[in-house]
Amino acid sequence: MKKLLLLLLFISLISFSQITYDDLMSINSLDTFKKVAIENAYEFDNVNEDDWVTCGYHIARDSINGNKSSKWMYYSKTGDKFNLLFSRKGKGLFGNTIDIDNSDNGYDLIVADIKEKCKYYKIINYKGVDYVSYSCYESSYKGKIAFVIDEGWGVVRHFPPNAPTE
Repeated sequence: MKKLLLLLLFISLISFSQITYDDLMSINSLDTFKKVAIENAYEFDNVNEDDWVTCGYHIARDSINGNKSSKWMYYSKTGDKFNLLFSRKGKGLFGNTIDIDNSDNGYDLIVADIKEKCKYYKIINYKGVDYVSYSCYESSYKGKIAFVIDEGWGVVRHFPPNAPTE
């Protein structure tokens, strides 16, 4: 019986895959981006522009209304930058939309680690949205990491050095 419980615990830990701060700090190329995506059970979904590699978590494919996912990852092949998006909305008991606000979701966990382990840099305005940015000495990428909640999405964005902000 103990072996069964250990097996079930092990399976549940493997299936609960979530991008971590350490994963984020390791992304410095398309290769490491794909590694993080694949190891965290994201699927490739290149319906966007040719420049961007797009991955979603448990994608609900819909050729009419567009594919849906609660978590997305994007990597620009030409700009060597990446974005992570985490839905801050969920479905309530009766199918209504509710806000997700807990410390167990990927966005909140990553942001908590960034605020603890990195040094505040400045506010970066990108396309009319203010992001709070940080310098992370543990990162393997060059540039800053920034985050914001915008239109129901938790956004973690990499800003390479000297990248335009508009």
